[in-house]
Amino acid sequence: MNPRSLFLVASAAACTCVMALGACANDGGTLVVEEPRAEESVPGSDSGIDADGDAAALCTGDCEYFPDDCAPDAFCSNGPFDPSTIGGALNLRTRINVVRGRSQSDVWVAGAVGTLAHFDGTSWTRTPSDTKETLQTIWLRDSEEVAFGRLDVLYSRGGALPDAGAPSAGGWAPRTIDAFPPEWHYLPVRVTAAWAPPGAEWLWMATDPAYAYRGLWRLRVTPSGTYELAVGASTDLCLAFSACEVTSLHGSSASELWAVGLTGTTVRITDAQSGSPSTKVFNSRTWNALRGVWEASASDAWAVGAAGTIRHYTGDALFWEVVNDVPTTENLNAIWGTSSSDIWVVGDNAVILHYDGKTWSRVKVARLGARRPDLTTVWAAAPGHVWVGGEGVVLSLGGKP
Repeated sequence: MNPRSLFLVASAAACTCVMALGACANDGGTLVVEEPRAEESVPGSDSGIDADGDAAALCTGDCEYFPDDCAPDAFCSNGPFDPSTIGGALNLRTRINVVRGRSQSDVWVAGAVGTLAHFDGTSWTRTPSDTKETLQTIWLRDSEEVAFGRLDVLYSRGGALPDAGAPSAGGWAPRTIDAFPPEWHYLPVRVTAAWAPPGAEWLWMATDPAYAYRGLWRLRVTPSGTYELAVGASTDLCLAFSACEVTSLHGSSASELWAVGLTGTTVRITDAQSGSPSTKVFNSRTWNALRGVWEASASDAWAVGAAGTIRHYTGDALFWEVVNDVPTTENLNAIWGTSSSDIWVVGDNAVILHYDGKTWSRVKVARLGARRPDLTTVWAAAPGHVWVGGEGVVLSLGGKP
C-alpha cells in the first residue's frame, strides 16, 4: 500500500456535487486522497528478497494469485531485472515508472536513477543515460526516443545532437527546451504524466499536482529540431477548478484525450493538436484519487485509482459510470487495453486485473516468492502481449514477449 495515502472518513452529507469540480462521492464510505508519489528507488537494503523464494509462510488470503510456477494465464518475470540482460541486470530496488513500445519487438522501460532499457523482441539491453535523475516518461517518436522526469532537461536518443554534443554509451544526449510560454515559471517541476499517439505533433504532459503552478502543457519538436513548450490548459482553469491535478493522460486519437487525477479529476481535451485546444471538466462520481486512464474510443474510456476505484465513461455529456464489481480494494495505478474487451489494470501489492468486456477478474502473478511489489505501469502491444512494470519488477503475460 502507498504509505503516503491519507485516509479521511467522509459522509454523504458532506459531499456537494459541483459541476465545475467534476467529482462527487457516490456513498458515505472511506475517502482516499493520495499525495503525489516520489518516484524514486524502492526502499530497503541491498540484501533484497529472493524473487523465487518460498512465500508460503507469509501468504495469507490470496495465495492462489501468487503461484510458484509460471503459466500462460499468469504474469511472470521477463525483463531487465533478469541476469541475462545485456549490460547487467537492474537492482531490485529500482522502480520502473513507465513501459511503452512501438511494437512487440520495440519496447522501452524507464524509471528511477536514470534507468532505461530496451527489448528488441529477443533480449533486454540496458541503455545508459549518464544521469541519476528519475525518469517519469518516454516519448517514442518515429525516429527518436525522448525520456525525462522534469522539463529543465530532456534526454534524446536518435534525434539531432546540439553543437559539440556527445551521447552517452547508450546513445542518449541531454537536451533543453528552447522556447517557453510566458506562463512557465522555469522551475524543475516533476512531470507526472505524458501522452502522444504515434505521429502526433504535440506531446501532452501534466506537472506535479503538489506544485502551485501545476498545469497541462504541450511539447513538440520544431522543424529545425529544437524543443518548444506551450500551454495545454489555461492557468485559470487549473487554479480555479483543480482540473490540472493530473496523474494520467490518454486518448484514442491525436485530436482528443482524457486527463485524470487527484480528487476524482476527469477532464476531456479536444482539438488537442490545434492551436487552441478545448477542455471540459466531467463528473467522475468520486473524490478518490484517479491514477490511470485509458480510452478505447470517444465514447468508451476507463479510469482507475485509490482503494479499487474504477470508473467507466460511455458517452454521457457530464457523468462517468460507477463500477462496483471490482475484485480488489488495493490502490490501482495504471490501465491499458488493446480493445474494449481486453483491458489490463495494475496496482499495489502486485494486483493485476483484466476486463473481458463483461467482467473484471483478478490475474495471477507467478514466481514472486515473498515479494508483493507495487505495480506502476502497464502496456500491451497486442492481445496476449502485455508488459507490466513496478517496484523492482518487469512482468509479461505467460513470461513471453
